[in-house]
Amino acid sequence: MRISRLSILALCLSTLCLPATRPAAARAPAEGVPACNYQPFEPGPSRMRMGWVTLDLGPGDNPRTPETWRGPIIMTRPDRSYCITDLHTGVLQRPFFTDGQNFVMTTYADEQQTVFFIEAATCRVLWKSPAFSGNVALTATVLHTGRKAWKLGPRCLPETDLP
Repeated sequence: MRISRLSILALCLSTLCLPATRPAAARAPAEGVPACNYQPFEPGPSRMRMGWVTLDLGPGDNPRTPETWRGPIIMTRPDRSYCITDLHTGVLQRPFFTDGQNFVMTTYADEQQTVFFIEAATCRVLWKSPAFSGNVALTATVLHTGRKAWKLGPRCLPETDLP
């Protein structure tokens, strides 16, 4: 079979040479809006390695497949130094997120939830949501807590609530 130069040019123009367009959901955020790289993670029944830190959420409600953890949260660094934070607001529950520098933890007590952004290096709470009821979702630019949405700022922390 003989392929003409015109066929190769048409193929190149239709698929190979033109930049691929991405669907709207995969496009980068608007200019000036950070694209934060938080990824969900699934905690195990005990300690887990999360990048450069080992994370321990404390005892779980079930030794094999826990649904909640009692804390305190212990983050151990490679040099074996560690920090501890106790959120004092109830049990830890899913969802959990990390960007490698910070952890996003959800707690539950008295039918209310609270979301915390915690710095892995120091165990310092960087941001705490008001109490709410409902689901938690985190995208590259927005944290959703129940019926409220929070815009993530340049440091990838919630800054302002959205209407």
